[in-house]
Amino acid sequence: MLRESFVSLVAVVALLPSVLAQAPVWGQCGGTGFTGPTTCVAGSTCTFSNQWYSQCLPSSSGGTTVTTVKPTTTSAVPTSTANAKANYWFGFGDSYSQTGFNISGTLPNVANPIGNPDFPGWSATGGANWVGYLTSTYNNSLLFTYNFAYGGATIDASLVAPYEPTVLSLTDQVNQFLGSVASKPASTPWTSANSLFSIWIGVNDIGNSYYQSGSRDAFSDTLLNAYFALVQKLYNVGARNFLFANVPPIDRSPLMLAQSTDAQALEKSVIATFNTKLAAKISSFKANNTGVTTFLWDSNAQFTKMLNSPTTYGFADATSYGSDPTMFWGNNYHPSTYANKFFGQEIGQNVLGKTIW
Repeated sequence: MLRESFVSLVAVVALLPSVLAQAPVWGQCGGTGFTGPTTCVAGSTCTFSNQWYSQCLPSSSGGTTVTTVKPTTTSAVPTSTANAKANYWFGFGDSYSQTGFNISGTLPNVANPIGNPDFPGWSATGGANWVGYLTSTYNNSLLFTYNFAYGGATIDASLVAPYEPTVLSLTDQVNQFLGSVASKPASTPWTSANSLFSIWIGVNDIGNSYYQSGSRDAFSDTLLNAYFALVQKLYNVGARNFLFANVPPIDRSPLMLAQSTDAQALEKSVIATFNTKLAAKISSFKANNTGVTTFLWDSNAQFTKMLNSPTTYGFADATSYGSDPTMFWGNNYHPSTYANKFFGQEIGQNVLGKTIW
């Protein structure tokens, strides 16, 4: 059943100020490839989650009081096969999802569930993004993730040109999938039942076109028709479980906050129209294709909730950006790895819920 309602994350109080060479409460303190602080501020303990991620969690002693809900359906990626049977996730999108995966490189495996590069891959702001967190922590199974997402991607370069011609659009990404593992080779034995297909696209389509002349309403239809022609191609080769994400409020990114209020308002309006039409297209796609299960992550609502009350989630404010754990924005256009952890948690625990993923 299409899940269009947004379930709020449980609020946590503000992070304690960082101590030199110590990770803050809820900060990362270990994991393969991690080079940051490995000790935690007073009142918290570095707690192993999986081989890629350890986190400073409040300890039973000490003066730190933090309210949260521990994940109810988390699982660390196994470090040996141990008769584990993988499920498959094929992801498509832009820099909000990219991990640098190359289908010609090492394929996802137990030692590295994103295949290549080494976990957590190459994100837009460093550290794991929501794809990494969902793959390694907030899921119910051993999950092999084939992440075709590519930074700067638009739905189709002939409709909205990306920032450079070498960028792989959603069209290119789907064609990569169709030309490589769509045939269910022995190396990637996915089935309709054990696979999830996700698409988070539109940030660059709108960001690169919202100000252009002509009807933006009609252009949203053009974009979404191209989008769902690609979704139909995935369905035709066996995809049945789809996770969609709408466009977040990029009008509130530091990049756009440096623009005029008129520009921000116009982009916000175009995003709202696109997201409404996206929900309708999802419903229509499901109604016209048998055996389809769809999930919708309302990223716009989640971003808005967190940006409206950043300190509730441990962030300093809604406008600053940088690598500090108190930053919601990792740079002027992308959320930080710390914000992405909330996204992965929300998708894994509430949007996908108690599915096999």
